[in-house]
Amino acid sequence: MPALVRDATRIWELNVFWPLHSQCGVWDSKSRKVDVWECIRPHNATPGNEPPNGQYWRYVTRR
Repeated sequence: MPALVRDATRIWELNVFWPLHSQCGVWDSKSRKVDVWECIRPHNATPGNEPPNGQYWRYVTRR
């Protein structure tokens, strides 16, 4: 089942707990749009586990 993208998708930040199925947005400077990712493994955000790390995130769409 495809993920529903919420209107108020939070921007990925360090030192934040990301629960399972939460979503975050990451700016893509090439396309000048935001990539939306869904958390597939609950974790505290640290350098190295940000999107597009496939151990923690699943790509959803671009907005």
